[in-house]
Parts: sequence; structure tokens; C-alpha cells
Amino acid sequence: MELFGLLEGIEGKPPSDNTVVMVIDLKRCLGCFSCETSCKMEHDLSLGPRLIRVMQVGPKTVKGRVRTLYMPMLCYHCNPAPCMPPCPTGAIQKRTQDGIVWIEAEKCIGCRQCMQACPYGAIQYDTRTGKAIKCDFCKHRVDYRKKYTKDEIEQIYRNILQNGGSLRTVVFDEKGNVKRDSKGRLVGEDGEPLSGRKLAEKVKIPEELMYYGLWSSCSTKCSSECMTFGYYRDLKGYIDELKGKRDIQRIGSVFYALPKDDFPVPRRG
Repeated sequence: MELFGLLEGIEGKPPSDNTVVMVIDLKRCLGCFSCETSCKMEHDLSLGPRLIRVMQVGPKTVKGRVRTLYMPMLCYHCNPAPCMPPCPTGAIQKRTQDGIVWIEAEKCIGCRQCMQACPYGAIQYDTRTGKAIKCDFCKHRVDYRKKYTKDEIEQIYRNILQNGGSLRTVVFDEKGNVKRDSKGRLVGEDGEPLSGRKLAEKVKIPEELMYYGLWSSCSTKCSSECMTFGYYRDLKGYIDELKGKRDIQRIGSVFYALPKDDFPVPRRG
């Protein structure tokens, strides 16, 4: 089943392991629009533009039950990106390290040729600035990722260390979320909760520490956790797990997980 007819030959090249991707489980989306709200606040957008839009399909009667499906739509960071060649100033660029397509505002002259080239309507015109804008996967948040040396760690956390505190390496699950137990407590590599006395124990400062940065604003604020964001290498297992339960379809760097049997397909024409 094709996703609204959008996947007809425009799926693009498969993402590499280092590509930043988004997995959207449409069966979990309840149409709260928190992704739209958080995106506008994160990017300080004016009244009109929406870098992510939640489209409502339905309500429709499916197998005797009334169902409504909500579909978040954003820039798909295509590979290759059809919006790049028409840009006369080279303002639209694709990052080689993670596949993010973004617009350099200083180079954009507001000619809107990229808007005509985008098959998904993802690029919009900001009347406040006179420039084209689009979802950039919150690259400013992704770029917070940094590796710190032992000297930098001691300098940053000097107050904690001088007062008998300790540093703990956070453990992540296969989706890139911080691991917690059923009570919400942080857990270590052994699965035991890091609370009380364990958090106060002194541990050896690592030689280097990787700060994993912040993922996109929309996925972070998703109230139903239908949006999962991260590197493709880290989300492969999650995508494979969903394949048995959902119909997985990809547009560029975005994977949609569609319900298999109760999807209210809209009328065509």
C-alpha cells in the first residue's frame, strides 16, 4: 500500500548508518499537535509557517468502526534532494555527515524556486524575513554532540567533584532513550537503579565522555511517543521490530509505520 501515492519512485537512496532519521508510528499518533507547537517555539516562527504539519485523515468507517488517522508531515531530507538544483545561490545544502538538508538564510534570496521543486510542500515562505524556510531536523540541537576529555570533565564538573559527588555514564536503550526502571529511576549497565547511596559513591573519572546532544524538538515533545529520532544505525533494530506489526514505508530519511489492517485510506481524485 502506497502512502497517499507519495512513494511512487521518489523514495530516494537508502540512508547510511550515520544518517539522522525519523520513525513515525502512525498508530500511536493521537493528533495532539504538540510537535507543531514545540517546533514553532523552538524556531521562533511567525504566525503562518509550520515546519511540521499534522494532517487528519478521516473520520472514516473501517470494518464497522469509525477511525481517524493523524499523519505528521515534514521535510523528508531526500537523497538526492530535488530542491537543491533549482536554488540559484546554493542556499540549500545537504550535510555529508548526517544527511540533513538545510537552508543557509544568508544566501537565500526568497526566489521560491525550491518551493516549486519540492514534491511534498515542505518548504514554505516566511513573510517576516522574506526567505524560504523548512524543517532542518533541529540540526542546532543535533550539533550539541561533543566528546569531552578528562581535563574538560574535571573543569566542567569541578564543583560536584570537589563536594564528594560523582559522575555516572548514562545507559541508553536501542531507541536512544535513557534507560529507566518501572519507577523512573536511572539504571546502570547491570540494570540496577542508580539511586540513594549508589549515586553518592565516588567513581573513577573516565578518560573521555561523549555527550549525546539533543534530538529534534518535535520528537522530544511528542506526548504519545510516536516519533523516534536518531541515527539510522541505532534505529535499525527498532524498525525491524516494527515490521512485523506495521507496514513500513520510507520517504527519504523518514520512516512511516502504518497500521496494517485499519488504515483509513482517503479518496483519490
